[in-house]
Order: sequence, then structure tokens, then C-alpha cells
Amino acid sequence: MTNFFLGLIAGCIIAGVVTISAARNPVVQSRLGLLPAAQAAAPPLPMARIEPPRCPEQRAETPVGKPEMLFSRSRLWSIKP
Repeated sequence: MTNFFLGLIAGCIIAGVVTISAARNPVVQSRLGLLPAAQAAAPPLPMARIEPPRCPEQRAETPVGKPEMLFSRSRLWSIKP
């Protein structure tokens, strides 16, 4: 019973600290509507237009080799130990 009580108190303290530190964050304040009157009266800044990413241009495929290069007789017989 004592362990449960101490764990409950510790959990409440941790939850309180996390809540207070999150409420001090300006982003969380704006989501909760906790802005000061001076900031609330200011007009919102215009959003920058985000352009969609563009794919790079595809290059023309250049052949690296010929299929005959792998099985050519001159290549197979020119290998020396």
C-alpha cells in the first residue's frame, strides 16, 4: 500500500512538471489559446508557399557494355594463372 501511495505521488509530480513545462512552450500555448492580449491582437503572419518537390530530370541510359563481353572466347582464353 505504501509503494502504491509513493508511486502515485511520484507520478503526479512528474505529470505536473511535464504539464507546466509543456504549457511554457509557445507552440503549445498557441494551440491551447493561451496567448497574451498583445500577441492575440497582432495579425497572423502570411504562410510561405511550399512548392512540391520536383524529380530530377531523367538522363538517357547509356549502355555500359555488350552481352558478348561476358562470354567472348578471346576474354576467356586470355586469362593466365
